[in-house]
Amino acid sequence: MVQLPGAVLLYGCLLVAGSGATALWSLVQAALDLAPAARRRSPAVRATARAAARSHLGRATSATAVALLAAGVPSLLQHLRWLAVLVGAV
Repeated sequence: MVQLPGAVLLYGCLLVAGSGATALWSLVQAALDLAPAARRRSPAVRATARAAARSHLGRATSATAVALLAAGVPSLLQHLRWLAVLVGAV
């Protein structure tokens, strides 16, 4: 793994933690929108709840992608370093 400066590492950890928390909260909100109590509402309100749940699931997916990408930056940098060594050796 590539050694990152402390501030960058801290920022990366905060980004991963924040994205993970956002994903988890969005999943909780989607579950609440689709809960049995929400199904007893009027059809118009149920449609709105389903749309909100889709929005929450989209946000959870995006937040998970951001967390995975941010967590993978050191590994990506190491792979790029190895690629540079291989290209330089040719």
